[in-house]
Amino acid sequence: MRIKFNRASRREQFAKSAYRKIDLSMEARQARTACRKKLAALGGGYRGSRRLFRSQVLPFWRRYGVKPKKMWYDLYCYKDGAYDPRYIPEELYWQRIYPVMNNPGFRQAYTDKCFYHRLFPHLKQPRTILRNSNHCFYDGSGKIVNFTRAKSILKAEKRFVIKPAIHSGEGTDIYFYDQNIDHKTDISFLMKAYGLNYIVQEVVSQHKVLASIHPESLNTIRVISFLFKGEVHISSAILRMGVAGSRIDNVSAGGLACPIRPNGRLEAKAMNAQFQWLSSHPRGAVFCEIKIPSFEKVLAAIRRTHPFIPHFRIIGWDFSIDEDGEPLFIEYNGAPGMNQVSCGPLFGNLTESVLNTIFLKEP
Repeated sequence: MRIKFNRASRREQFAKSAYRKIDLSMEARQARTACRKKLAALGGGYRGSRRLFRSQVLPFWRRYGVKPKKMWYDLYCYKDGAYDPRYIPEELYWQRIYPVMNNPGFRQAYTDKCFYHRLFPHLKQPRTILRNSNHCFYDGSGKIVNFTRAKSILKAEKRFVIKPAIHSGEGTDIYFYDQNIDHKTDISFLMKAYGLNYIVQEVVSQHKVLASIHPESLNTIRVISFLFKGEVHISSAILRMGVAGSRIDNVSAGGLACPIRPNGRLEAKAMNAQFQWLSSHPRGAVFCEIKIPSFEKVLAAIRRTHPFIPHFRIIGWDFSIDEDGEPLFIEYNGAPGMNQVSCGPLFGNLTESVLNTIFLKEP
């Protein structure tokens, strides 16, 4: 006798599966397009011989029934100049690995910034001024307010940052308001432009070490962690920095990304949007001379927090360090990139163990 509890109907399962496949197929398609553009910018990337690729990469993946494209390894292996089969092709990540490790259906709801204070009450976060969830306004204390009161709350603030609570990424649609500069800005128009599902927070003051690199942007620490066999593992960490007075630190917005060593020191070089490796910031900061304050506290916070949200076994975390040297949680991403171009294989030395559980169904 076969008994199955807590199962959706076949029709519901089919509909969810179809939507998920379309969604992740689009991610894979975009990744392939981005890979080709990046290789063009790099003059073809590593461009190792096909003989080397067949002998060093393909045998590793053959046991999993996968035949990866050479272009991924010409991109990922460009930095080190040698093939490493442990790199995860991004199209494979989205279509075969991500849906096993993470629950795609929870991507929006569980990463809604308006609920961070409930999900992570133990993490220090920027002061929230206003939340809008499905057209409902909440003040900083969580009390529901009407539009007029919400508007007056924002008008009373001298500075704030407003951003989407759900549909966000790569620093898009983030607006920094400064009363001295934007005194002619119509607050009502700004609120209506964002519509629904957005959050308004204080403009954070960062630690002097991070501010010394580029003070105009909030320079953030992006950490990729994954939950595997009951443990939280740190895959990689990078420091993202703005340039040229930009308020945004994302590489896609023109910023820089520098790998962070386990001891908190930056690597010798950072990467820009053109995939050039620079040893110093355009403002003069030398990367190898910088150590991230309280980096060990950031990693400890991630190791403590990740098990709370097992729906995402791969997570991208964004932290800054405040003026007092304390980790400040900014946001997390339940569908993160992998940092492989700058930091190496996603699962590192655990690659085979992880792939064995996914493809070979090892317990």
